[in-house]
Amino acid sequence: MFKKLLLGALLLAIATPEIGAAQGRKGVSTDVRADRDYWTPNRLRRARDMPLPRVSRARMSKLLAEDIGAMEDSTITLPARALQFSSSRMVPRNARSGFPYTTMGRLFFSSRDGNFACSASVISNRVILTAGHCVYDAIRRRFHDNFAFVPQYFHGQLPRGVWTARFAVVTEEWKLSNDVLPNVADFGVLVLNDNGGRTIGQAVGWLGFRTEALVPNHVHILGFPVNHDSGEELHQVTSGDSACCFDGTAVYGSDMQAGSSGGPFIQNFGQRAIGQSGGANGPANRVVGVVSYGPVEGNEKFEGSSILNASFLAIFDKACSKAPGNCLNRGIHQRPKR
Repeated sequence: MFKKLLLGALLLAIATPEIGAAQGRKGVSTDVRADRDYWTPNRLRRARDMPLPRVSRARMSKLLAEDIGAMEDSTITLPARALQFSSSRMVPRNARSGFPYTTMGRLFFSSRDGNFACSASVISNRVILTAGHCVYDAIRRRFHDNFAFVPQYFHGQLPRGVWTARFAVVTEEWKLSNDVLPNVADFGVLVLNDNGGRTIGQAVGWLGFRTEALVPNHVHILGFPVNHDSGEELHQVTSGDSACCFDGTAVYGSDMQAGSSGGPFIQNFGQRAIGQSGGANGPANRVVGVVSYGPVEGNEKFEGSSILNASFLAIFDKACSKAPGNCLNRGIHQRPKR
C-alpha cells in the first residue's frame, strides 16, 4: 500500500511545469548592515559550521501519513532500504573555478551564539539562495547579522573576495515555524552589494531554478559540510530516488552534515552535450531545492529540502524589486561575464 500511496504523491508533485506566478505570502524581510571589515581571516577561519537541523524517522513517517491523507494507516513508514547516493570532492579539485561550480560559496553570518557558516548559491545578478534557518532565527524571531558570501571558498582562500549583503528575506512560513522541521518553506534569499564595480552574477554567473520540481528527480547536492575536508572545500553528492512528501519537503540520499545547510539541489548540473535530448526534467543547472534538515538516527544518511513553491517565488520577487538590475533572466542560468 505504501508504494501506491507514494506513487500518488510523486505524480502530484510532477504536475506543475516551469516557473509560475508567485501566489504565496510575501515573507518577512529586513535591510542588513554591510561591514566587509568584520570578516577578518581569523573570523572566517574560526566560524562554526551551522549544525544541520535533525528530524526523526517517527516524525517524518507521521507527516507522510498526514500528507497523503492516511493517518490511520500505521503501516506507512519511510522506505526501509537506504536511499542511494554517490559522494565525492570536485574532480579535478580546481573544477571550483569553472562554471557552474563558481556559483557556490560559503555564507558567513553572526548570531547571538557566535559566528557561523552555511552554504549558498547565486540564482540571479545580485541574489543568492540559502536555507531560511541560515538567515532568520525562528525561535528568537530575529534575523542573523553580518552576512558575507564567499564564492569558490577553498581552505581559507578567497579567490573572488567577500561579498556583503544589504537585504534579507525569508518566507512567512519559516518566520512562524518556531524552528520546527520539516518545514514547508525553509528558504532565505539575500541581495548582495556590488564588489569592485561588479555584481556577484557578473563575477561568477548564476543558476536557474524550477518550482515544484524536487520530486521525482535526480540531483547534485553541493555544499561545504564539516564532515568532509572540515568544510574547507566544496563537496558534491549525486542522488536520486527521493522519498516524498513530508510537510512540503522531500529527502534524498546524502552523507553531508553541518555546514551544508542552504546548499542547492540542482537538476542536470553541468554542461549539456551536443545532441543531448535530456530526461523528464530537461532544463540544465536549475535549483530545485536547498539543504534544510538531516536525520536524527546516526545510521541514516539523507538530507531533506523544502520544495520550491509560490512562497519562494514571492521572496525572490521581493529581493528583485529592491533595485533595478538585481534579477536578470528570471529562473534561467547564465555564465559569468569575462
